[in-house]
Amino acid sequence: MNEIIRHTEYLITAHDCVVIPGLGAVLVHDRSASYDASRQVIAPPSRTFSFNASLTHNDGLLVSSVARSRSIPFDVARRIVAGEVDAMRRALETDGSLMLGHLGCLYLVDGLTLSFEPAVTAALSPRHMWLQSIDLRPVAELVRQRELLAAGNANTARPFVSYVNRAVRVAASLALLFALGFVLSTPIKFDKAQYASLGIENFVPSETSVSEQSSLIRRPGEATSDITLYLRAHNDASETVDTAAHSAYIRERMAAASSAAKAVHDVSSVRFEPSDPYCLVVASLVTEVDAQDYIDNIKNQQLGILAKDGRYRVYAATGATSRQAQSAAATLADRFPGAWVCRK
Repeated sequence: MNEIIRHTEYLITAHDCVVIPGLGAVLVHDRSASYDASRQVIAPPSRTFSFNASLTHNDGLLVSSVARSRSIPFDVARRIVAGEVDAMRRALETDGSLMLGHLGCLYLVDGLTLSFEPAVTAALSPRHMWLQSIDLRPVAELVRQRELLAAGNANTARPFVSYVNRAVRVAASLALLFALGFVLSTPIKFDKAQYASLGIENFVPSETSVSEQSSLIRRPGEATSDITLYLRAHNDASETVDTAAHSAYIRERMAAASSAAKAVHDVSSVRFEPSDPYCLVVASLVTEVDAQDYIDNIKNQQLGILAKDGRYRVYAATGATSRQAQSAAATLADRFPGAWVCRK
């Protein structure tokens, strides 16, 4: 299958419009649940598709999907998309039709006009694909069956049904009593149960030793150190408190602060020279105002704007070579996971 068609099928599950540059756009239309009186069936909500040959401008959605899937630069992905679209046009001119996967079929009418026939299936709708049609039976038919049953079995059916209903109720009652007896007769030991707390019990005098109180929160192999805590709210009040967990908490906070400082240092070491021929693009926007708003919302990061091919691309690093610009992507991966290299 054409790669562009596969990406279009994937993108249409999350977007209402996917543009195939130079060919047209696939549009999504939601349909509500409906009732078919001729078949006496309630159809669930679904989606249908249409095609607009006038929407041919490249909005970057399809090209970005190809670039992400192949881990290639945006310009390379754009050339791949252009080649695939040319192949699709040649297929239309040769065969007169082109299947767009599960979306539908394109037809070339009179060698100029594109016509689209949507697929009947709604498999590309995650919200609706599990819903089934509901078959309805006329109420008159049910009433007729009940009348025949009442008239033909008036003497035997009712006593038998009544007996079955009583037997079912008695059996259900016995099962419920048996289950309750089993639950209530099962002993539960609470002497060794552990309860969650906020650690306030550490400040209450107890006959249990300090080492026994802290055995549940001290790490294996960690030594216990004691301090004396003086409470200012009470005169001559003191309590010996185990600080093993507190020490572990301080070490974790220091490690996190060290990691954050290292990350800031790594970001500050990213190369950013406006004269470099290559840059690491982190966003591609339609207008310069959108690009500037994007920059204003990013804190602690030097960013620039590159106007190219009718788009305004925000970049966070540069390089004298493509490899040098790509090397900054690993450092900025946490903040900009979809960054790609572009030549100015």
